[in-house]
Amino acid sequence: MNLALLGSTIQRKRIALGLTQQQLADMAELSRQSLNGIEQGTVNATLGTLGRLLDVLGLVLDIVDPEAIRSTAGKPTRALWLAATSASVSYSGELTPEQLEQALASGEVPAQHHAQLAHVLDEAPLQLVCKVVAEVAAKRQREPTDIWKNLRRLAQTLNAPRRGLWGDRS
Repeated sequence: MNLALLGSTIQRKRIALGLTQQQLADMAELSRQSLNGIEQGTVNATLGTLGRLLDVLGLVLDIVDPEAIRSTAGKPTRALWLAATSASVSYSGELTPEQLEQALASGEVPAQHHAQLAHVLDEAPLQLVCKVVAEVAAKRQREPTDIWKNLRRLAQTLNAPRRGLWGDRS
């Protein structure tokens, strides 16, 4: 979540409503200092606090799943393609989306792509890794938990622990 964007939205709405920080803070039952920190993006507020602030201002926090929107629109997911392409940039030999899919579906490392696969497991943004797992599970008609198990097996084989994140959680 981008706290600075959230804070600036709250600040703009407060100003548009002609409220001072103190007035809004009183209405949302928090201190003016806390509100100032939220508006500046420097205070990590609880959901309860944000909920009160947003309710007073008439704003809503919306949760959007871009992959579900793409799927509903009939557009293919591209997480495998993006992960495979970005993993191949620094290494000789290209890891294709199909090879990445097969590795995650089987838990077996393609011989010539150890480095690229380790790169995906250790360096790819976690949001992308989650999308890749979901895409492989959907394409292979498998449960995501099966793909996560394979990912952990790959991480162990490749010694790519990602700060212990891929440890055994059977």
